[in-house]
Amino acid sequence: MTNPNSPNRLKRLSPRQRKKLRVGEFQELGFTVVATLQEQDDAANDALLNGWLEAVDSHSVSFGGHFSDGQLDGVVFPVNGVKVTEEVKAALVAWLQARADVASVEASNLLDVWHSAW
Repeated sequence: MTNPNSPNRLKRLSPRQRKKLRVGEFQELGFTVVATLQEQDDAANDALLNGWLEAVDSHSVSFGGHFSDGQLDGVVFPVNGVKVTEEVKAALVAWLQARADVASVEASNLLDVWHSAW
């Protein structure tokens, strides 16, 4: 796979093309997250999931993934022009780590959500 953000490629593209292809200054970053939960009942898991989605919403970003077998797995990605930054990532990972019902948290580095094989 070629680098969609290579300098040679970006030089050839107009701003309109870069925006359409989501490269260069229009690149959208996000990160993957996997949180393993302690053994709990469904009500506690539902409360954790609702809290997680509220935490994600409070940063004006979004989360897509699934919640099954005691594991929350997915990707945090930008919406409505709000960028996912290292600060947003750190805050959301810290939120998960602060929960007593979360056994472990793994988060990737920021990655290009349109052009990465995550």
